[in-house]
Amino acid sequence: MSRSPHPRARARRVAVLGTAAALLGAGTVSLSSPASATTPTAVTLAGTFDSEIGCTADWQPDCPQAHMSQQANGTWTASLNLPGGSYGYKIAINDSWTENYGASGVAGGANISMTVPAAGEVVNFVYDPNTHLATDDSHQQIVTAVGDYQSELGCSADWSATCATTQMTDPDGDGVYTYTTTAIPAGSWNTKVTIGQSWTENYGAGGTANGANIGFTVPANGSTTTFSYNSVTHLTTVVSTGGSGSSLNTLGALYTPTGTTFRLWSPDSANVSVSVGGSSHALSPTTLSGYTNVYQTVVSGDLKDQAYQFYVGGVAVPDPYAQMVTPGTAQGVVVDTAAVTPTDGGWDARPSLANREDSVVYELSVRDFTIDASSGVDPAKRGKFLGLVQTGMTDNGAKTGIDHLKELGVTTVQIMPSFDFGSTVPNWGYDPVNYNVPEEQFSQYTVPEDRIREFKDMVNAFHKNGIRVVMDVVYNHTFSKSVFGNITGKYYTSTDLSGTGNSIDDGNPMVNRMIQDSLEHWVRDYNVDGFRFDLVGVHYANNVNTWANYLNTTYAGRNLLMYGEAWNGGASDPNEVQKVRYGNVPTLAPSHFGVFNGVYRDAIRGGTDTNTMGYMGGTGNASAIAFGMRGSPTDADSTAAVSNLWTPAFAEDPEQTMNYASIHDNLNLYDKITYSGASGGATGTAGRIDRFATGMVLTSEGIPIIAEGDEFLRSKVVNGDYATALNSYNASDAVNAIHWSDKTVNANVFAYYKDAIALRKASLALRLTTWGAVHNQVNATADGSVVIGRFSSNPATPTSYDTVVVDNPTGSTYNVALPPGTWTKVLDTTGAVAASDNACGSLSVTVFKKN
Repeated sequence: MSRSPHPRARARRVAVLGTAAALLGAGTVSLSSPASATTPTAVTLAGTFDSEIGCTADWQPDCPQAHMSQQANGTWTASLNLPGGSYGYKIAINDSWTENYGASGVAGGANISMTVPAAGEVVNFVYDPNTHLATDDSHQQIVTAVGDYQSELGCSADWSATCATTQMTDPDGDGVYTYTTTAIPAGSWNTKVTIGQSWTENYGAGGTANGANIGFTVPANGSTTTFSYNSVTHLTTVVSTGGSGSSLNTLGALYTPTGTTFRLWSPDSANVSVSVGGSSHALSPTTLSGYTNVYQTVVSGDLKDQAYQFYVGGVAVPDPYAQMVTPGTAQGVVVDTAAVTPTDGGWDARPSLANREDSVVYELSVRDFTIDASSGVDPAKRGKFLGLVQTGMTDNGAKTGIDHLKELGVTTVQIMPSFDFGSTVPNWGYDPVNYNVPEEQFSQYTVPEDRIREFKDMVNAFHKNGIRVVMDVVYNHTFSKSVFGNITGKYYTSTDLSGTGNSIDDGNPMVNRMIQDSLEHWVRDYNVDGFRFDLVGVHYANNVNTWANYLNTTYAGRNLLMYGEAWNGGASDPNEVQKVRYGNVPTLAPSHFGVFNGVYRDAIRGGTDTNTMGYMGGTGNASAIAFGMRGSPTDADSTAAVSNLWTPAFAEDPEQTMNYASIHDNLNLYDKITYSGASGGATGTAGRIDRFATGMVLTSEGIPIIAEGDEFLRSKVVNGDYATALNSYNASDAVNAIHWSDKTVNANVFAYYKDAIALRKASLALRLTTWGAVHNQVNATADGSVVIGRFSSNPATPTSYDTVVVDNPTGSTYNVALPPGTWTKVLDTTGAVAASDNACGSLSVTVFKKN
């Protein structure tokens, strides 16, 4: 469900090398890579500081004073007292340059640079022989995972800040430090992190300085336990898994072959029971770290695939943590989602994503995308999860389904609600019932494990085909208050903030935790790549920050994409200042959370439901377009909140603005255009405006989103019925289904979208990744109503522009004055071109590249 936003809506001598190496460039050692890595018997810190510590020369690979010491965990460490200055070093193996490692652990790689303050200091070094990464605390902290388990790992004592065994590393320099071990025995343990091998600075639960211990459970001997510490937020997370069959230690039904633990939050009643296998079992109060008012019982035996029913005060209630349910009932089904593997036996590699700004997102509905026979999808798979990923399908020779997405060039699909919802399809499913269960109406199967595997196979197939998966999640409300209301009314706010009759109160710590646990369920067990939050404006910004920070810290290598709508359902909220609004979006930058840019959308297309167009139709605010083109940056490079809740200047990082001209709600792009009076189809004015609007989205800083079918002028208007098209969440397939014949009829529009996406993916200047880059490397101005954007992809020469984008909403050609140099026009309203003129056509985006 979407709603419109509120209308206010650090110099030292150059390195000198002996005969073992040559000097290249600015002091970089270039040495041949070893044929193969050897087991070290000696590890040396060879660098420009060697003479400072008593070596006969710098860059001495066999200097005893520069030798490191091996620790019990296999790492090598050293502490050197160095004078102030700038240095470079590498790791030399076995007292020779034959095998050496530089920056990023690269064999024969670049020097590792470091700076010591003018007063000098003791610098601590760590080398990992497995990854060949060397780190030092001149530029990185030494972070240690301390706790009551350290003696089990070979440390001299528990809670030791100086034990190198549990030192955490940050190999990619993103500020997230990790440590992984399989040597902590099964049981309950406690941890914190210390900084600089001292207790002077330490962080505990919730990232609090000198905070409480962080409890965690290792489910079995040999479990893989990973500690993660975010140096920006100071949050530490611990994830311990016993392999594919280990459940998250949360609530619900936690299955093992010998018994299932049932847990339920019941803050209002002690009369809690569960019925399973024909017997009723009373639940008793239990203590569980991170949770309150939890009742628990353990039922022995193998209960796999058995239905269960919770009762509170004698009333049957659903399990908010159920991983599977009996459709149409409040019964959960005992399963272990983590133990179900994809059909091919494991997860395929996740598509790479260097920066979130590299994303091009495509929103689709599981049903609408393939339900029509023109999709070519097998009848049994149409409108189902696996229908989305069936390959080899065509319509009139044109690729459909996932092959179409690959041809188009998108990087990510945003799948509209696909966890269990209350309505009957056709319906978009913005009425959730079970947050952790794949929707059965999108499944071909009835056996629980098959339904789980089907969703996993879908995600795996998208990944195999180079596409990442974002889930559209609806944690702001449920199908009705009856979903959770008989457990406790504390799940809901007193005022309906969603416009659906109820809204979820994540201000309650246990509701807040439920949402975080659900998110982790989908990330860990279903391998999804991010979330789009429906009406995230219902939620508290601090909680959203916690969810995103937890996931991006715990699953640091995934580059999860998370964003939502910075508004609610139109209600007055007494806690509005604390909720997600544009004004506090900068505070979410460290946790990598963004929002839909409704301001830019409205500037491009005009009001969502009106019959008049904005800038794309020839009128509107050129300054707003220029600002959106720059990625709607904050006025200052600051993560502080802005007092104006509805400021259009909200993106402290370009990844925080999700740019779009069309989404599932309201009139889709082509229908908006024709509703506003434009005509002529794909080759006429209407088609030109469609390309103009999307061209602006695809040539702006930030992350673009395209709604399914817009790339070939999808229309939901049947027999002139714009009213149904405007709000088609439950309309028939005749209205919402994608008709793939449109791709052939409107082939020129598809070609334009494809070319514009390819241009974006080839243009670093359009995918800048920091506030500073946008501030320094982009200049967007208006010449009357025409907007000219000048972009540099090189931060070293920020005003030597290499890309120029011109948005021309007028009825005539505009001749742009290009910066000095030789330029080529590479995109116009027809798509990719290669021309030497400077003409910018009417109602079009024109892009020039410097030769």
